[in-house]
Amino acid sequence: MLREAFESTRDLFVAFGDRHRQDIVLVLADGADLTVREVAERIGLSRPATSHHLRILREAGLLGERREGRRTYYHPTFGAAFDLLTGLLRAVEETQGRPE
Repeated sequence: MLREAFESTRDLFVAFGDRHRQDIVLVLADGADLTVREVAERIGLSRPATSHHLRILREAGLLGERREGRRTYYHPTFGAAFDLLTGLLRAVEETQGRPE
């Protein structure tokens, strides 16, 4: 159970393992949906680099997107991540007290 819980959260840990992606999550957590350009300006990265990080966060289930015409707006979607992390914590708790 613990192995499966860790494996299910691997993409989350990889996504959160980069300082720029952490900055993106914090910027988007402020509440406004933002475009790639807006995120790039706020964190001080190029648009291509920002797009790369947004893709990783989106693939990890941490961001959602909505399209308006040619623009794509990004927003945090922490529900699935919360469920995966909660499952990991439960699995860790279940292993406490077991002989190694």
